[in-house]
Amino acid sequence: MLALVFDRAGEPREVLRLADVPQPQPGPHEVLIAVRARVIQPADGMFVAGRYRVKPSFPQVAGFDAAGVVESVGAEVKHMRVGQRVGFRYPGAWADFAVAPAARVYPVPDDLSAQLDDGAVCQFGLNPLTAWGLLDMARLPQGARVLVTAGRSAVAGLLGHLALQHGVVAERLVREGDGYRLLDASGVQTLAQAGDVAQTLAAVAPYDAVLDAVGGPGVPALIAATVPGARLLSYGVLDDRPFEMHAATMVYRNLSWQGFGIDGWLNQCEAATLARAQRECWELLSRHPELVPVAARYPLRDFDAALAAASTGKGGKVLLM
Repeated sequence: MLALVFDRAGEPREVLRLADVPQPQPGPHEVLIAVRARVIQPADGMFVAGRYRVKPSFPQVAGFDAAGVVESVGAEVKHMRVGQRVGFRYPGAWADFAVAPAARVYPVPDDLSAQLDDGAVCQFGLNPLTAWGLLDMARLPQGARVLVTAGRSAVAGLLGHLALQHGVVAERLVREGDGYRLLDASGVQTLAQAGDVAQTLAAVAPYDAVLDAVGGPGVPALIAATVPGARLLSYGVLDDRPFEMHAATMVYRNLSWQGFGIDGWLNQCEAATLARAQRECWELLSRHPELVPVAARYPLRDFDAALAAASTGKGGKVLLM
């Protein structure tokens, strides 16, 4: 089978090569998938460069997130069938065939399959489940207010819709030029605008939680805009610069600050919770495919052009078909 392989860590366009490699075989708890669409995510470049939390084992097939059809299942896999459409997230996705643990394979519901194309399905395992998992970890009651940073990201858009479904008010903070803008859950209406984070949030009601993909020196201003007992969940490091904060800020206001990673959340997630998350996310994508836009689709052989297009970060995701 054909696969995009790398033998050493480095920049993807420098170290990836298209190779003919043996087709993998599923173990007892695994699924073999005939891959039809693969999405290029920021994590893929970090993985190839050796900077991701998951480390490559050389020679390594690249890629994490994809969509396909079940080719075969391991002896212990009872809830999936051959021919079923699935999304999955596991190393080795950029190939004709991939093997993934059944726990990281997400069947497309039969009643929604016609409404979901592979461009949406291949994105399912990361951003939609991340958005749902963040709200689950935040444990917010109905009527609570949550601030989402990186407000024009795919996760922020998904969070806006999911929060509304859960009775939570979500507002989205975006960087704009030299300043910041606060948007409503839809990302359309401007609620506040100023030159820095603190000024932008000064006139709005405080938040019960902050879901932060940015980090960096703006974090204290985010915390200052919360109620006592609030939760800060960090799920990204777009700005990993250090900053100073006093322990008293956390202690006297009884704040909780926790990191979020999709794999960690999935590992501790109960089966019933994950089943609910999958159903709600599939239904959301079937109604709002614009939340996971696709900018371009390239054949697997044209991976260099696809990687170049993905590096612009504009207009949605780039897919390898």
